[in-house]
Amino acid sequence: MKRPIELEKINKVAVFGMGKSGVAAVKVLQAIGIETHAINDGEIESWKTKDGLDRVLEPCYMHPQNQASEIFAKMDLIVISPGIATTHSVLDLAHAKKVPLISEIELAYWFCRETPIIAITGTNGKTTTTTMIYEALKLCGKKVFCGGNIGTPYCEMALSNEKYDYAVIEVSSFQLETIREFHPKIALILNLTLNHSERYDGIKDYGLAKFRLLMNMTDQDQLIIGEESDFLVEETAKLSIPRILFSKNKLDADFLKRFDFSKGVLVGEHNRANYYCAWKTLSLLGIINLDQIFQGFINTFPGVEHRLEFVGEFSGLKVYNDAKSTNAEATKTALSAFEKKEELYLVMGGKLRSESDSFLKDLLPFKNKVTKIFTIGMTAQRLASELGQDFKVEVVGDIEKLFHVAKESKIKGSLVFSPAHPSFDQFKNYVDRGVQFKEKARKILS
Repeated sequence: MKRPIELEKINKVAVFGMGKSGVAAVKVLQAIGIETHAINDGEIESWKTKDGLDRVLEPCYMHPQNQASEIFAKMDLIVISPGIATTHSVLDLAHAKKVPLISEIELAYWFCRETPIIAITGTNGKTTTTTMIYEALKLCGKKVFCGGNIGTPYCEMALSNEKYDYAVIEVSSFQLETIREFHPKIALILNLTLNHSERYDGIKDYGLAKFRLLMNMTDQDQLIIGEESDFLVEETAKLSIPRILFSKNKLDADFLKRFDFSKGVLVGEHNRANYYCAWKTLSLLGIINLDQIFQGFINTFPGVEHRLEFVGEFSGLKVYNDAKSTNAEATKTALSAFEKKEELYLVMGGKLRSESDSFLKDLLPFKNKVTKIFTIGMTAQRLASELGQDFKVEVVGDIEKLFHVAKESKIKGSLVFSPAHPSFDQFKNYVDRGVQFKEKARKILS
C-alpha cells in the first residue's frame, strides 16, 4: 500500500473512536508504518479486541478517552469517528494546538481517489438508494465497492488492494463535517428534514453539513438532488455543478412509463423515487442496454434489511420491520406505503433526542389510517401522553410484551415497527433492534 501525499509528513496519528470505521482507519495507518494511537471511551480491556484491533496495535498505543487530552495535542493528525462531536472537550487542547481533524472517509479517499465515487446522502432513504445503485451496477457487470455509513468502512477498500470500477459510498452529515478533499463524481442529496437535533442548531445547520459533500465537485461532475432538500436546492443553484432535480411526489413521467413496478417486491411509492435515483445514476454513467437490465433489477431486488422489511404473516397479521427509522420523516414514509385496506398498527418509541421532540403534527395526517399505536422504550409514556387524545395508544414498554399483546388480542392486518427514535435506550443500535424484533416476532407469533 502506497503512502498518499497527504500523509508524507505525518508521523503520529490518533484515531478517536473504536467502532468499525475507527478500527479500519487504525489498520490502514499501521499498514503504511505510521505511529498510530487508538482512543476510545471505557476501559481498554473492554474494547482492545474489537474487530481484531489487538492483532495490529500494541497495548501501549491504546488509551482510554479520559486520559487522552495530552495525547491528542501531540499528534500530527486526528481521525475522528462520526459519532463523536468535533467539539468534545477532550479535544480542546488539540484544537488549541491546531491539530487537524479528518473523518475516516477522508482518510480512505486519500488511498482510493482513483476509483470514481458515487456518494449518497440525505435524511432518509440513503441506505436503500445506496444499496440499489450498488446492486444494479453489479447486475451490469461492474466491480463495485459499497461502504461508508452503510456499515462497511470505506477504509476496507484501501485495505483490500483491489481494483474497482466504482465506489458507492453512503455518507452522513457527521462524516462530512471533517472532509477536506473527498470528491464524488456523482453526488445524490435525496432529501432534507430536521434530524440530529442533539448535534445541530436547526435544519440550516444540519443542511450545511450535508452541503459539504459538494465542496470539491466541479462542472465535470453531476448532482442529483430531491426538491425535498429545502434550501439546499437554492444553494446548489449557485454552483457550477450540473444538477438533476426530482420530486418523490412527482417523478418524471417518462421514467414511470419505462418500467413495470408491479413486478417488484418493495412496497411504497417512496421506493419509486429510490429506483429513479438508481436508474438516473446508471444513466449518467452511460450503462449500455440499461432499461432491460433495470427492469430485471426491479423484478428481483428484495429491499434492504430493517427498511420496511417484510418479516412474515402470522395468523392474519403481516409484520414489517422498519427498525432503521430514527426520525418522524422515516415513519411517515413507512405509513404512506400502506393503503387503508385493512387494520394498520404502528409500533414506535426509543431514546429521547431532546425535550423538544414532538410527533403529533407528523402523525395526524394518518389518524384515519392507523388503528392503534403501541409505544416502547424510554419515550413510551411520553408518546402516550402526546398522542393519546387523537390516537388509540397502548404502552407496551418493550417488543417482547408487544408480541404477547398482539397474540393475545388476535389482531389482524399489518403491524409496522417504525420507531421514529434512536435505539440506544434498549438496543446496541438499530440493527440489533431490528434483529431482536424479527426474532421475537417469529418466536412468539408463530
